[in-house]
Amino acid sequence: MNWKYWKKIALRFVILNIILWGLIGVSITLLFNGPDKYAYTDTDWIDLSFKPSYNESRWNILLDGHSHTLYSDGHLTPRQNILWHISLGFNAMVLTDHNTFDGINEIRQIAREEYNDTIKVLVGVEWTTDRCHLNLILPPDSTEEEWETVLTSQSSTYTPSDAEIQNIISLTHSINGLVVVNHYPWSQSFCDNQPTRQQFYDWGVDYIEVINENEFDNESYYFCLDNNLGIIAGSDMHHAEPVYAWTTLNVSEFSEQAIYDELKAKRTDFIFTGIASPYDVDHKINPAYIAGFPLIKFGEMFKQMYSSEVYGIQLTLFFVYVYGAFIVVEVLKLFVPKIREKIKERKKVE
Repeated sequence: MNWKYWKKIALRFVILNIILWGLIGVSITLLFNGPDKYAYTDTDWIDLSFKPSYNESRWNILLDGHSHTLYSDGHLTPRQNILWHISLGFNAMVLTDHNTFDGINEIRQIAREEYNDTIKVLVGVEWTTDRCHLNLILPPDSTEEEWETVLTSQSSTYTPSDAEIQNIISLTHSINGLVVVNHYPWSQSFCDNQPTRQQFYDWGVDYIEVINENEFDNESYYFCLDNNLGIIAGSDMHHAEPVYAWTTLNVSEFSEQAIYDELKAKRTDFIFTGIASPYDVDHKINPAYIAGFPLIKFGEMFKQMYSSEVYGIQLTLFFVYVYGAFIVVEVLKLFVPKIREKIKERKKVE
């Protein structure tokens, strides 16, 4: 085997890695920042109108405490977010995009000017770190300057210390805001060193989200009852889907401030059956998503491996398979011609 042959193998190995790592990079990028699966339009929910059964003499507000738009990692515009909520029985919601208030003015303007008698939108943000996810719900009369003061105080800290988490809670309270601990069981699995429920209580949080999407957090529910914390449900809506829970309140007047005052007083309950609401809506598939589907699925494979407890083993095996296949092909390319040559020589002799 001469030096030129080894150079050819090395070149093929380099080309393999360029293609492999290029595909990995593109697939992961498409997974998180690629085209949406559905091409949503503002007319998608015209024929959907659902309202859950509940004691209407006791509650007159159905609120969603947790949802997202295109301003963070959601898939709906602010207008579509409103339309989705209305079609599924909500008459109040909190917009809680990740680490940004950018969509608040737009969604509140739409709600106030076009749907003022139908739905109220409260100011919120999901402070997202690798230790916890907290919804910060601010008063309707709070200013943009106050919003940014709270958010930018620790916005550059993705791995906050206990003191920095306490500071966010204190700053939110300083402008009369509310702090909600989101999806505690999920965060316990995916966040690094999430504070305990007792720590959050000691630091002064107001609520723990006891229902997220279709998951009921039984332990947090009883912790809230035992410690006089508020209970709240959130759809955590990123893309249009059925609903499993609604937070209920009762207000004397239909206004943002009256709803916020009830939240402040922690006079909430929820509707939850564990059964999805009807959702007979056929959203059009986005052609761009279809075109990128194979790469998106390739990216999902890496996401699933990353979420696994044996991520290191799975990732190692993946590269063992890829590079092992490369070695096998190279060995075959080396020996198959020689074997064929020997077979030909034997046939000549015969």
